[in-house]
Amino acid sequence: MIFDRRLILLATPRQIGVLDWRPGHMHWLGEFPHSAKGLADFRQMVIKHPGLPVLLVADTVDEDYRSEVLPHVKGRARDELLTRKLKQVFRNARFLGAWRQERETTGRRDDRYLLAAFADADWLTPWLSVLHRERVPLSGITPLALACQYLLDKLRVHEPHTLLVFRLSYGLRLSYYQNGLLRFSRLISGDTPTQLPGNAADDIAKTQLYLTGQRILPREARLHVLLFDPSGQLDSAQAQLNADPAFSTRLLDIASLARALRIPDDFLLATPQIAPLAAIAGEALQLNLAPPELLQHHTEFRWRRGLHAAAAGIALLGLGVTAAYWLSVQDMNAQAQQLSQQQQQLNRRYRAIAQTFPAQAAAPEQLAQTVTLARQLDARQPDIHALLASIGQALQTAPEIVLENLSWTDNTLTPVGTVQLALDAALTPFDGNYRAAMQRIERFMHTLQVVPAVEEVSLRSSPVNADSNSTLSGKTFDANPDAAPAARFSLSLTYRESGRREVKP
Repeated sequence: MIFDRRLILLATPRQIGVLDWRPGHMHWLGEFPHSAKGLADFRQMVIKHPGLPVLLVADTVDEDYRSEVLPHVKGRARDELLTRKLKQVFRNARFLGAWRQERETTGRRDDRYLLAAFADADWLTPWLSVLHRERVPLSGITPLALACQYLLDKLRVHEPHTLLVFRLSYGLRLSYYQNGLLRFSRLISGDTPTQLPGNAADDIAKTQLYLTGQRILPREARLHVLLFDPSGQLDSAQAQLNADPAFSTRLLDIASLARALRIPDDFLLATPQIAPLAAIAGEALQLNLAPPELLQHHTEFRWRRGLHAAAAGIALLGLGVTAAYWLSVQDMNAQAQQLSQQQQQLNRRYRAIAQTFPAQAAAPEQLAQTVTLARQLDARQPDIHALLASIGQALQTAPEIVLENLSWTDNTLTPVGTVQLALDAALTPFDGNYRAAMQRIERFMHTLQVVPAVEEVSLRSSPVNADSNSTLSGKTFDANPDAAPAARFSLSLTYRESGRREVKP
C-alpha cells in the first residue's frame, strides 16, 4: 500500500543507512558515509524518493535515559510538567523526549515515564539539513534501543528482566527491558580496546552490576540475556554467563529472527542491522526525540494524506451510490420491459379472441342507450293524477298563488318513476312589497317540500333580480290594487312516486 511506504534511516556518527519499507516488501538502499560525497549521494537518494515519510533511528554513545515517577495529569498540564522536567534533567539538549510507559497500581497511582535525550548530536545536523531542504516529511527521531524493544516483541520474549546484546559493525549495544519496556541502554564503541571477543561476558556482568546498583534491576532478579551476533563472536560468552546463576543466556540465530520478522534469511544475513528497523517500521512511535520544528513537514504530509483519503472515500461512496442507482434503474427497466411484453401478449390474445366474435350491427354505446331506453319503456309511467293531486294540494294551502304553467320531462337520463317538474306561477294580488312576496314564495316552497312525493324544490326565477350586475329599473304605478303587476316566479322540483325505488341501468 502506497500510503504505508516509508524510509527508515539508521544514523550513526560514522554513516547513515537507508531501508525502503512497505508492508510485505523492503529494500536496503545502502549506507552513506559522513563525508561530503556521502551527503551528496544521500541527497540524490532522497530526491529519487519524493514525498515518502522518513523515520530516523539513531545509535550513538551520547545518549542518556532516566526513569521518573510523576503525578498523573492530563492535557496541557502534562505537557507543561514534562517540558519543565526535561529541561531540568537534560539542560540544553536539543533532541529529548518523554514516554509514559505505565501507571502505578498503588499509592497515588502516579505515572512512570522514561526520559531520554542525545547529549551530543551535532553529527545529526548535516543529515537533517538535507531532509529539511528537500522538504522530506520527518515523522520522528528515536533511539535504536526502542527499535530493539519491538524486536523482542516480534520474538515473543516475555521474560520480566531481559538484556539484549546486539553486536553491530561499529560496536556492542546492550539494552535492558523490564516487562518488555525499555529502561536502560548503552553502546560500547568498536574502537574501545576492551572490545575483544572474550570481554563481552565481562561487559554484560558490569552492566548487570550497574543496573543493580542503580536499583533499576532488583538484586534477587535473574537476568535473561539474548545474544545476537551474526559473526559468532558472542558464542563464547554464552557458556561463561550460564555458569553464573544470575544469568540465563540464549543465542538468537538468523533463521528464527528472519522467521519472526518475515524476511528472507539471506537478506537478513547480508544486512543484520535492518532487524530492529524492520521491527519498528510498521509500529506507532512512542518515544520521539525530534524537536517540533523538524516535524512541520510531516504534519503537512499527514494533512494532505488525510484530505486525499477523505476525497477517495467520498469518491468511492459516490461510485457506490451511482452503482446502486444504476442497478435500480436497470431493474426497473427490466420490469418495465417485462410488463410491456405481458401487455403485448394480452393484446394479441384479446385480438385473437375478438376475431371470433360475431359482427356487430351497432356500436356498444348505441346498444347501451337502447337497453336503457327499453328499460324506461318497460317501466310503469308515473301516475299523472297523483302528480297533479300533490301539486294541487300544495296550491290549496296558498290561494294567493296562481298557477300559470306546469310542465314535466321524463327522459332516459332520469331514474324510473322520477319526473322533473317546472312550475310557473304568479303571486296575486301584489302590492309592490317584494319582501313580503319573497316570504310568501318561500312558505309555498316549504309547503311543496313537505309533500311526500316532491323532492329537491329550488327557485329558478323570482320577482326580484338579485344579480349584482343587473341595473335597477321600474316605474311608479297607481295605488289601485287592480293596477298592481303580478309577482311571477318559477320553481324546479322533482317528483317521485311513493314506494318507487330508483332503477339503475
